[in-house]
Amino acid sequence: MISPQPAGKPVLVAPEKPAEKVIPRRTSPLRYFRVILLALILTPVCTYWASAQVVDRIFSLMVPPVMITFAIVLINKLLQRFAPRLAFTEGELVVFYVMQTVVCVMSSEWMDMINNYIVTYAINANNDATIKNHILPYISSFLYIKSDKHLRAIEMGGYSLSYALHHLGMWWRPVLGWSAIVSLVCFSMLCINSLMRDQWTRRERLAFPIIQLPMALIAGGGRSPFWKNRYVWGGFTIMAAIDLLNGFHFLYPSVPWVNVRFMGDLSLWFPSPPWNSIGWTPIGIFPYIAAIGVFMPTDLLFSCIFFFFVRKGEQVVVSAFGINQGVFGGGGLVPGPPYLSEQSWGAFIGLFISALWVARSYLREVWDEIKRGVRRKGEISHRAAFAGLIISVALLGWIGVSIGLAFWLVVIYIALYLVFAVAVTRLRAQLGAPSHEMAFMGPNQMFVDFAGTQTVQEATITRVVTTFYFMNRIHRDDPMPSQLESMKMGESSGVSQLLIFAAVLLATVVGVVVGHLTRIYLNYHFGYGSWGYGAGFGTGTVGTVSDLVDNRRPPNPVAISAVLSGLLVVMVLDMIRFRYPGFPFHPAGYALAMNFGLDYYWFGLVVVLLIKVFVTRYYGLPGYERLRNAALGVILGEFVVETLWAVMAMYTRHATYTISINGRLGWNQ
Repeated sequence: MISPQPAGKPVLVAPEKPAEKVIPRRTSPLRYFRVILLALILTPVCTYWASAQVVDRIFSLMVPPVMITFAIVLINKLLQRFAPRLAFTEGELVVFYVMQTVVCVMSSEWMDMINNYIVTYAINANNDATIKNHILPYISSFLYIKSDKHLRAIEMGGYSLSYALHHLGMWWRPVLGWSAIVSLVCFSMLCINSLMRDQWTRRERLAFPIIQLPMALIAGGGRSPFWKNRYVWGGFTIMAAIDLLNGFHFLYPSVPWVNVRFMGDLSLWFPSPPWNSIGWTPIGIFPYIAAIGVFMPTDLLFSCIFFFFVRKGEQVVVSAFGINQGVFGGGGLVPGPPYLSEQSWGAFIGLFISALWVARSYLREVWDEIKRGVRRKGEISHRAAFAGLIISVALLGWIGVSIGLAFWLVVIYIALYLVFAVAVTRLRAQLGAPSHEMAFMGPNQMFVDFAGTQTVQEATITRVVTTFYFMNRIHRDDPMPSQLESMKMGESSGVSQLLIFAAVLLATVVGVVVGHLTRIYLNYHFGYGSWGYGAGFGTGTVGTVSDLVDNRRPPNPVAISAVLSGLLVVMVLDMIRFRYPGFPFHPAGYALAMNFGLDYYWFGLVVVLLIKVFVTRYYGLPGYERLRNAALGVILGEFVVETLWAVMAMYTRHATYTISINGRLGWNQ
């Protein structure tokens, strides 16, 4: 380059060297054993937190794993200063966070339902004819306790940990049975993620918004510029102060507060038909959710908001025609206008097909590697992952046969669920949805809509509903997105994908088993159904079985048309986006908005969209970087204070303030 001088001729100087890319320091494989051991030791802490404080793990970025990792990073900073040889590397901390996240997921929503199934039917049989006549005769004793003879202690509570440990004998068979089912489902997901990782992380370069805070905390083992950024600590201080103030207001109402949760309900502004058919439309910011929106691509952020109002418009139009509106599938599985669950299903099938289409050349390469048996250094080979997928689904089919279901039925059911899980996983990696609550969606809905129940035996209905209910409820904590995010974090930090695969698999099995044991203890100690609103779950299947057995129905052509219309919308939007890259409407926003999850936090996304557009328009990339750091501080500040209130709630057994979309006293606190 030429360097101008004040006088004389220009002087030729050597060009500047480009900035070197910082490559995370690799860790000896032997050192990973200590961090895996530490993660296993802290597993009961994570499972207890996830079990006792439902509100802290019902969104994509869960509080327990982030805060447990945050504590380890703080300790690591001390080690770096006073005992550097003992300090954890970035790679070790990634493995630790990955295991804590998977443990938390496995002991969360699925466990809410599965563990309670084990005793729910026996406890309630004498008071419920459906359970006594239509459920207990058909369910497997390998998965359920069918007599309440030894359940009196659980119903009453008041027993110690020692008592619970001495009475685990009757629990081991159902715990191991359910652990096998769940672990096989998760292993099939893990194999799919292993097959698709290169496409989603390297070729499509999906944004992975949910991992931004964990990666910032972990980077450099806790030595990244994040820890000294004034915008981070500015956002942290403001939000921590607000949440502390609001927490004291919750305990002492005379203390003033700053309401950032539910501030109103838009539906109250429209009391007259048909406008009142928009239903509950809360106005709330939920700062940690809005802050996650900062990392979402702008077109996806806009699409979520746009299609949210499209859904509300559908509800108004249906009401204007005098048609009674249906619910979000689930419960009784009775479809009704505007067929929102069916539209959602069509949209997610469309996203799955779109993902395959975009990856078609990559999938040809994968299939070629499977046929040739290509080995991949430091990774699971594609042949091994494909074989693992086939074997896990086949074993699930065999388990289905052992409990009285047809092999083909179980395989189709699992395949349909995996289609949905793949679509949710890619959506979260691309969109970074703060929560992907799909109210009461699942394969049950599709089987009822497409096949009907007229020719289905009562035993088959009961076994399908009770065995696979965990695949048919809310989907806030589906394991597959966390698995892919774990792989991305490992890739970014130079951790072997083989190690990440093994760590995720180990955490899955341990998380399921310890999650069961944690809930068993909570039931013995506090009494069945009395230690949190996640307790006592499982009776939701009773109404579904009763409805499907007593009200036989043929295939529903209108519901099928709604599924196809949702699929068509996604295909058309994708086709337009492929031809016109600047097209602002993204099909992922449509898929997410057609169900209930956005209702909690839509207003916060509107606020952050306006802020993000303003900052990028007038302050450019430097301004966005400052906004990004402030958003990280907001999330961290909220999570730290939420941890304080959660610990207080667990210790005192009294409700405290929460930042969550639900409250500790109930979902609408």
